[in-house]
Amino acid sequence: MTRERDHATFGTAGREVSLTLKEIEIRVARTLCEVEALREPWTAWPGHRDSDIDFYLTILQSRPEIVRPHVIALYRDGKPDTILVGRLERKPSRFRIGYLPRLGFRVRCLTFVHGALRGNASAENTWHLLQEVMNCLRRDEADVAMLDDVSIDSPLYRLALKLPGALSRDTLPELQGHEVMTVPESIKEVLECMSAHRRHELRRTAKKLQSNPVGEPRLVCYRDPAELDHLFHDAEEIARKTYQRGLGVGFADTVRVRKRLELAALKGWLRAYLLYLGDRPCAFWIGMLYGETFVSDYTAYDPEFRQFSPGIGLVMRMIERFCNRADGDVIAELDFGPGDAEYKAVLCTTKWLEAVVYIFSPTLRGVALKSIRTATRVVNVVARKVLTSTKLASWARRAWRGRLAKHAEKTPPKN
Repeated sequence: MTRERDHATFGTAGREVSLTLKEIEIRVARTLCEVEALREPWTAWPGHRDSDIDFYLTILQSRPEIVRPHVIALYRDGKPDTILVGRLERKPSRFRIGYLPRLGFRVRCLTFVHGALRGNASAENTWHLLQEVMNCLRRDEADVAMLDDVSIDSPLYRLALKLPGALSRDTLPELQGHEVMTVPESIKEVLECMSAHRRHELRRTAKKLQSNPVGEPRLVCYRDPAELDHLFHDAEEIARKTYQRGLGVGFADTVRVRKRLELAALKGWLRAYLLYLGDRPCAFWIGMLYGETFVSDYTAYDPEFRQFSPGIGLVMRMIERFCNRADGDVIAELDFGPGDAEYKAVLCTTKWLEAVVYIFSPTLRGVALKSIRTATRVVNVVARKVLTSTKLASWARRAWRGRLAKHAEKTPPKN
């Protein structure tokens, strides 16, 4: 589709932006061959690990719910200028109330990954890309489009809430924090940024972990393809006992997770840290070193060892290794990923808000999905306010997670 205009204006965040347009063409890559044709500019543009072309292709080929690629590319004068990285999926609805199971119906979803914009992510380009997203929904290619973890300070977020009509617009996006830590040259600098009370607590938990009766604490980093079987065996011993398994999320020894970590090992990205007490695995933090950023993927600890605080023990040992550039790694940044946790709040040096934003198709099914989305969000917001006002939020979260953990070992991992 080609658009030619001499001059136009559109609004973003309350102000008009003047456009002087060259010839613009929008193309959608719907096959692997069409995606590969974009490899040269795609790899030349910096971005997040999740929108790396090889990572993207691995995800495509490892998840049965994915129907095909859906990468929207904007060309100026015949040259790629920016892309919006997505895929078409048929999957269960993500809408849920708290920790309750998801609603069981399946939807056709255009999923645009975290960091989906690569190239020239200007407001003008973003406007054109989102117009194409809405055109795809009007053509009934999908029931809904989902923009994953979009910074609320970005043109993508502002325009995704402004451009769609009332029936298609996401009226209650859920905001969540995303924390990142700039890695200093020594662990001493990390500790100096904490309160005296926090430093005391860390020393106390370190002594408690060191004096455990099970065995000497030791930290092992798995990174090579030959180590994957050992990694999966020991990490699964922990993951099968956690509340995440009860929710059907987190690490699991499945085809999709194996393909993901196999790619990371082959590319030299894999950094999987396991903490052992003697020979028993008790906690893990698995991620990838993408450029100079450690991107966190999976964390968990064995609830049997909760009294020894293995989770925070693992975190502090890892950060010390990052500061010391252990194994020759140069890690400038630690990306904790979205979601709130106490250790993230303590350690992060930068934080921003982001949200998953939906755009619904202008069809009866799309309107129904929006109604369900809005209803579940209202229930979640009200429940959270009630629990917070009555100081029951932490208790309810711990109780429900404990219940999920008890049933986790009976829940087989899903491929």
